[in-house]
Amino acid sequence: MTDDNSSARARRLGIITLALSFPTLHDAPGVNPWAPDRLAAWAKSSASSGGRHAAAFVLGVYSRTLPAMLGLPFDMHAAVETWDAEHLAAFQAWVADPWWPR
Repeated sequence: MTDDNSSARARRLGIITLALSFPTLHDAPGVNPWAPDRLAAWAKSSASSGGRHAAAFVLGVYSRTLPAMLGLPFDMHAAVETWDAEHLAAFQAWVADPWWPR
């Protein structure tokens, strides 16, 4: 395995782990295996509002411009108003120690 493959695998694992920290994303299509377009499609069509916000946030961590490109921009204020304690804890954990899979 090359370093590039190892690095890409680590990035995928990191974003999957982040996504799975949000309860509404546990069974969402596109989380595992990681497929951003499938996650966005699910969020726009089938997700609860909390799931939609969680998906938009995770997609934004994956790529800052991706949520807007996929028609799913992240609104932190709306998300915080919507999320329950478990979702807020997942978001706060990332905010306390932010990282990006680059």
